[in-house]
Amino acid sequence: MVEKTQTLIVISEGKPFTEEPYAFLFLNTQPRNIEKVQQELQSIPKVLSADTVFGPYDIICAIRANDKEDLKQLISQIQKEVTNIQGTVTAIVASIY
Repeated sequence: MVEKTQTLIVISEGKPFTEEPYAFLFLNTQPRNIEKVQQELQSIPKVLSADTVFGPYDIICAIRANDKEDLKQLISQIQKEVTNIQGTVTAIVASIY
């Protein structure tokens, strides 16, 4: 039984991706910084896409990683290189195959 759902409406799609992401980052920033943060994220090779959205988050970012340690390093890299991020939530994709 589904007890809670959240709907996010895409404002601006990032680049399309063809490979399955390892995780999604849900990011918050100030409205005036959304486009800059989106562009900075998309310049990082392991970022598959960065979409701006309406909802509790400002940007949803699909990322590629080899394992949890690689994910940890990538998140640290993003936090250092991408300015104006105020908060992040990470959701690892569960493979059902």
